Amino acid sequence: MKFLLPRFMFDKIEDIPLCTMKKLGVKAAILDIDNTLVEPHTPVADKRAEGFVKKLENSGILVCIVSNNIYERAKKFADSLSVPFVCDKNKPNKKPFLMALDILKVEAKDVMVIGDQLLTDVWGANRMGMIPVLVKPVCDKEGRFVKFKRIIERRVLKGFEGEKID
Repeated sequence: MKFLLPRFMFDKIEDIPLCTMKKLGVKAAILDIDNTLVEPHTPVADKRAEGFVKKLENSGILVCIVSNNIYERAKKFADSLSVPFVCDKNKPNKKPFLMALDILKVEAKDVMVIGDQLLTDVWGANRMGMIPVLVKPVCDKEGRFVKFKRIIERRVLKGFEGEKID
């Protein structure tokens, strides 16, 4: 089950230290939308998401959205942040992550994937040799299928704390 485990875990995106990202050699971040950056179905980025993306970009970290959402939703959201996106309903398959690497022009080892789900974001990052970061969901407003996946996630994460930040 190691492929489902994140390297780091944080309560929210704002808790991810830029100094740690820099120390790890992170050149780019792949971000999930729903329940990572904003509540599900939020059409455009809010101030919190905008601030986080600006913080990354101001530190020289490239940003790309990778989403399992429908194309129009992912495009509108990414456009609100002026960042590139990949919309492919196949996370955790390698294809959407490979597409993001092609856009970002970086190596997989230099990418941090930040998301709220083990079975899509973290698993996909681990499959690609990227740095998986799990954040707690922004809210508990989720569909039935995601709620089912959360049961599996709780079992996988039981007793797991992730790597400590110095």
